[in-house]
Amino acid sequence: MATKKTVAMFLISMLVVMACANVGEALSECAKQCMPTCMKTEGATLNACGPACEGYCVQITGNTGGYSGWPVDDRTKS
Repeated sequence: MATKKTVAMFLISMLVVMACANVGEALSECAKQCMPTCMKTEGATLNACGPACEGYCVQITGNTGGYSGWPVDDRTKS
């Protein structure tokens, strides 16, 4: 039977492995394409570019949360 120390070391090891595996979220394909451009910006970091690129991708893909576009001015309709 395993000793308490062995079980404790196993559990600690598993926690460390799980923490390392969950360090970063995967980026979308769009964000991966954006990252090189973002990283060329002076002072850019991975922590800043990841969310910035994901936000950019939401904007260019039209994911507007139900908003369908620019408001239409009735005066410009023919």
